[in-house]
Amino acid sequence: MSKLVAIAFLLGGCSVAVYVVEGCCTPTQWESIIGFQNATVKDGKLDVTSAGMMTSYDFDNKKVAYYADTFRRVQDYNKMMQYIIAGGHCYPSKLYMPMRNCMPDNVTVITSFEMGGPKGVMIDVYDLEKVAPEAGIKGTLSINPEGCIPFSETLMTEGSYASLAFLNVTSGIKDPSVFDVPSPPCPKDTDYMMNSLQEELVKHWPVLPSLL
Repeated sequence: MSKLVAIAFLLGGCSVAVYVVEGCCTPTQWESIIGFQNATVKDGKLDVTSAGMMTSYDFDNKKVAYYADTFRRVQDYNKMMQYIIAGGHCYPSKLYMPMRNCMPDNVTVITSFEMGGPKGVMIDVYDLEKVAPEAGIKGTLSINPEGCIPFSETLMTEGSYASLAFLNVTSGIKDPSVFDVPSPPCPKDTDYMMNSLQEELVKHWPVLPSLL
């Protein structure tokens, strides 16, 4: 049975990417709501934050967008550029991991379970360090093997635990304008700008757009 791939997102200033399983690839165009929760322990106190946003993945045109009321992050893998638009400002940076939507063939399932009981939805769980060793992330990726549909990701670091859920996944792109990069505030001369920027050497999480 074919397995699955994952996706890209953001954690603070980190851009996100996605990954998949044995002979499995996600749909080439799909959208979902991302629900994110981060728990951090500092000075013996637990701090929990939550957030949510819409996401659109277009592997045909090599673009990803994350957006909410006052925020938008556009990743253009044709130019290997990322743009964060917020508060009337644009923050461009280079991407360094390619966009892929298929899982490595040598990755194995660490556990499986049925969400909702014996007649529920089957979920396969993978080790992110095995799925995407170049991302340098410790955590898990969970997918529904029927259709290669992402379910959740977790990220574990010293003193913190973050979880990401993909909700209301639908096929296709309803509004392609979510990938548009406004100018202003973003610069028009992308060739000059790219030469002046350093690569964004940050850990990508979620692991979906830069899957393999």
